[in-house]
Amino acid sequence: MKNNIITFGLSIILMCSSCSDNFLDKNPLDEVSSQTFWKSESDAYIALVGVYSRLQASVYSVTRYNLDCLTDNGYNTQNSDQVMNISRGDILPSTGGVINAMYNDAYKGISSCNVFLQNIADLDMNQTTKSRYIGEVKFIRAWFYFNLQQFYGDVVIYGTPPTVEESKIKQSTSQQVLDFIHSDLDDAIASLPNEAYMGNVVKNSALALKAKVHLHSGEWTQAAALTGQVMASGNTSLYNDYTGLFLTSGQESNPDEILFSTKFLAPDNTHWYQIYVGWWSQPNPRQELVDAYQSVDGLSIDLSPLYDPADPYADRDPRLLQTIQVEPWFIDGQEIQQEPTETGYRVQKGVDKTIGPIGYDVLSDMDIIHLRYADVLLMYAEAQNEAVGPDQSVHDAVNEVRSRVGMPDLPSGLSKDDMRESIRLERQIELAFEGHRYLDLKRWGTIQDVLSVVDEPGLGVGGLNFKSHHYNWPFPQSEIDRNPELDQKTGY
Repeated sequence: MKNNIITFGLSIILMCSSCSDNFLDKNPLDEVSSQTFWKSESDAYIALVGVYSRLQASVYSVTRYNLDCLTDNGYNTQNSDQVMNISRGDILPSTGGVINAMYNDAYKGISSCNVFLQNIADLDMNQTTKSRYIGEVKFIRAWFYFNLQQFYGDVVIYGTPPTVEESKIKQSTSQQVLDFIHSDLDDAIASLPNEAYMGNVVKNSALALKAKVHLHSGEWTQAAALTGQVMASGNTSLYNDYTGLFLTSGQESNPDEILFSTKFLAPDNTHWYQIYVGWWSQPNPRQELVDAYQSVDGLSIDLSPLYDPADPYADRDPRLLQTIQVEPWFIDGQEIQQEPTETGYRVQKGVDKTIGPIGYDVLSDMDIIHLRYADVLLMYAEAQNEAVGPDQSVHDAVNEVRSRVGMPDLPSGLSKDDMRESIRLERQIELAFEGHRYLDLKRWGTIQDVLSVVDEPGLGVGGLNFKSHHYNWPFPQSEIDRNPELDQKTGY
């Protein structure tokens, strides 16, 4: 059975931070904490649940797949969260959608973290438990700030709950934000237990996130060392069922592969992933992604003698059909009639094909995975290859991911450049529709070249438009209006 800390219900969030849209409008804990709350260890646990609940914001959980629709992986048919417009370069402070949600929901989460950390400091409780709770919350705060730094660059740092007037300050530099993130993660690593992840973040969660922060900064030696610690911990491994990893039924046993996720639990704490993806087909996989999957001999479809254009999905990397649905559509073994999609494909990853027909009553408590061991192995391979070169440990890490689905090892004798390309392809395939591709392309500096050759439905090649100033999204116009000290991003 899924171990889930969210046992008190999402209503607890109201006790931990503002229930208004703006996290600075009011803060009920300022008053409650001194009168009826924050009196016992159980109060701290309830507040901790509230902090974790902030991870259920849609853009940080259920609709994270939309980030792949900003890339050559996917196309959002309904322009949900303004993703279609953003992918085509229509990005303004007033765009709204994911640009507003990513910003506002992060600061709501940070506000909850700051309120928690302020109030637990003087609480009389078991010191080991207190230290762990503080470590968990600092990890979550670091997670939100890392997302802000990745999408917006320079942002405001709030280390304690500010008043409305105190919140009107200039943004810190991107490097200052990174330093703040590393400080929180160092504290988390020091206080979190070295055990398997069961829903509350653990030491490996923090090591993996810190490694990712270094990786995205091009700090290869540090990233390799941190991922190496996770690999040597003995508390994580690849789950033997790639499909099941993204289904509630597979997650029931708490696979050791998962290092950090947004948790859900039926019947009261569910989401619409099956509806968004399995029924509405909001994300459509692009042909560019389909063509990226190798044949089972480990060669690209351009080179493999096994590839047959008349039967294009035969003898392909098993992850192709574990990630992407191709026509005809099947539910529970029965062919079903659904409208064709814009690209001719639907997402399979995370869609339970034993449930059907999908309707508004088909809710899911599948956990949304943010960090997992396969990502750690590929981060290690990338960092070690860049720092040292394609030594045997690099081959071993990538091959471990490939062997899970029966794909052959990488060829021996690869150059550093060839290994780099192999790792980048492996990340695209292994992590498709998990929200990594957009940030990977940005940090590699390849996003403009990659998107320029994508065939956009209705527009053709060149329909996607990523300009140099799009590396950082603009501050939402509502935030500029609220905080006149902010300097809007260059280009907006």
